[in-house]
Amino acid sequence: MSGLYATAQTPSSTDSTANFSKKTSDTYKQVISVVFAGPACGMSLQYDIRFNGTSTGLGARAGIGYVPKYIEGHEEWKGRPSYENIYKPKATIPVGLNYVLAPSVKHMIEFGVGVTYVCGDSLWYDDITTSYAWLGWISMNYRRAVGKHLLMRVGLSAVASKSQVADFPTPEWSLGYRF
Repeated sequence: MSGLYATAQTPSSTDSTANFSKKTSDTYKQVISVVFAGPACGMSLQYDIRFNGTSTGLGARAGIGYVPKYIEGHEEWKGRPSYENIYKPKATIPVGLNYVLAPSVKHMIEFGVGVTYVCGDSLWYDDITTSYAWLGWISMNYRRAVGKHLLMRVGLSAVASKSQVADFPTPEWSLGYRF
């Protein structure tokens, strides 16, 4: 004597597999943030958007930045500079695509690639003196949602021009409002 018995179950609201998409994504698809360093090479105000209507997936970021005046000098004997260069402030325009992965709603990883237009010479990344510069960059950042609307981002960017690759990755930190 044998019998066959089959049942179907519907996942309960507490089942972790049923709520995975709700736990790893939310509806905050836009961020306005203040960014220090990174692809803007100074301070910048940037806008970030996801294309799929959630906080994860493919998106873009763009902004306007400012590189403050800086002085470069090389010291000679007894602390006197042998020469000193004064570089004027510059405006920058960073633009790029990025992809955000989220193991949870609060913790996210971002990978990005893009270009930055520098209005003026960029001697930190380019050894050719010109009136403008185009810099390419790739970045990897950790994103952390703090509360309902606050987003913090910290990471590293590798920046390069036509003639030179930066000797070290540029750190990046931002604080933003997501909506």
